[in-house]
Amino acid sequence: MLMTYNLLQLFLSPILAPVGLTFLAGREKYRHILPGRLGAGIQKPAGGRPRFWIHALSVGEVNAALPLIRGIRDRWPGCSIACSATTSTGLNALRDRASSLADTVFPSPFDILPVVRKFIRTLRPEYFILVETDLWPNWLRELRSSGAATILVNGSISSSAARRLGTLKSLARMLYGSLDLACMQSREDMNRLSGLGISVSGLRYLGNLKYDIKLPPVSKEERPMLKAAMGLDGSAPLWIAGSTHPGEEGVVLNAFKDLKQTFPMLQAIIAPRDPGRGREILSMASQAGFKARCRSQPPGTERIDILILDTLGELLGCYGLADVAFVGGSLVDTGGHNLLEPAGYGVPVLFGPFVESCMEMARELQNCGGGVQIKSSADLEKNVGSILRDRALADNMSSAARELVQENQGAVSRYIKVLSDLVDARG
Repeated sequence: MLMTYNLLQLFLSPILAPVGLTFLAGREKYRHILPGRLGAGIQKPAGGRPRFWIHALSVGEVNAALPLIRGIRDRWPGCSIACSATTSTGLNALRDRASSLADTVFPSPFDILPVVRKFIRTLRPEYFILVETDLWPNWLRELRSSGAATILVNGSISSSAARRLGTLKSLARMLYGSLDLACMQSREDMNRLSGLGISVSGLRYLGNLKYDIKLPPVSKEERPMLKAAMGLDGSAPLWIAGSTHPGEEGVVLNAFKDLKQTFPMLQAIIAPRDPGRGREILSMASQAGFKARCRSQPPGTERIDILILDTLGELLGCYGLADVAFVGGSLVDTGGHNLLEPAGYGVPVLFGPFVESCMEMARELQNCGGGVQIKSSADLEKNVGSILRDRALADNMSSAARELVQENQGAVSRYIKVLSDLVDARG
């Protein structure tokens, strides 16, 4: 199947490559990383051995990777760490949060043999660590052929993906068959991969790295000042809707409109998953009758109802300012996003029914009482209102959410133990 895959690339590239490159070059968020994905500017990283290449698809995977990158740097202080991401937002997140830990940060290669081989010749990795997803057959096969160990960490495979791959066993083998280790974030993920009948000698469950997230400290005394610095009322209740997708902002705005009748001082932060949609959401909020501002705009003197977070790298810290949070990508069928970011701050978490990408987190938050699943604008309004109105309920949810995160930490140490054993075994 790999041969067929590469033959199709060869024969179709004269037709598809110009169209694809034109499309990517025409979109701002892809244009600036396009040369890098073809190998332009790739440089041999500084540092000694072991040589690690750590890849994260986008922002969510970067957040999972960061605790592990810190753990690797602590375990092997003189090692070489190269980090890559596929999306521009993921690359920006890596550069912002991992530049002090990594020797080099760059866009990931397209899965084209000459491009992949150029990256591998330049980086000369001994250990390739793939975080959660973004498996490409040429990339993994060439890495293994070069002698590098290929390791999937925080691996996840949804039930729908497992069903599809179950009918395409040759595709499953092509994607997962080149892995030396597949370390999964939940027992369900491990069982789904095992059920595909793929021979991966190092299939194991090590837990979810996202529980080991390092949160920017936000003390109770600092909250009013940090809110005021963003142009918000330091003493007003704050609701954050994070990582929202098209189709969710309207639901949030409808719920917010109803909530303002009971809580007139309530303010909200809406943080779209794609920061480029900031102006679009600003227009939606204005049309709904709210005073709103984008974070990229300078604060004014007029009190606002809604702040649109159209910047990168600030959502995590903003969760620490909130009284209640809704995590998006869950009211529309995209699989959901990281529920542990607000939970780690002890913020009650609300989310929709589409949480396949974070099913274990959602289930655990519901079981412990730190989170609630909602299904509609009315449901969202009702639960946000209950949390703002009932101090005892808010405190109980806060404690439960924070304790869940604390009790499940420690995955990094397990991953470092597995990597240490592998490094020792390979000499």
